Amino acid sequence: MALTILPVNSPLTQLRAQGFDAEFMTAHLIVYPKPKITNTIRQFVVDNLESIVDELNLEGYYRKNPDPLGYEAKNGGNSLRSQGILIWGLNSTMRTHIGAKPLDQVTESIPDSLNGNLSI
Repeated sequence: MALTILPVNSPLTQLRAQGFDAEFMTAHLIVYPKPKITNTIRQFVVDNLESIVDELNLEGYYRKNPDPLGYEAKNGGNSLRSQGILIWGLNSTMRTHIGAKPLDQVTESIPDSLNGNLSI
């Protein structure tokens, strides 16, 4: 079996180089810390959503993360995440690709107009 090499200059690594982090929470993409996120960063995430999701999914696999899609949603004491997060919903194709549970349209659906604007 050949190993897949993680990209060096990918959208995810570019986000991290600017002091942001991203992960999954209930199979939604979250980016934090919220106070630093500008409209430019929001658009960057939207434009590169599929790439960021793919890379996070690969990271979870290679790190053998027991909860790679964040269904347990533990903060783990991350001070950056405690400052607030912005959430992006994933379309059904991306959710299927990463092996997410079916989306509950009532409690988990995020309209496109709120992607990157919904915060916790």
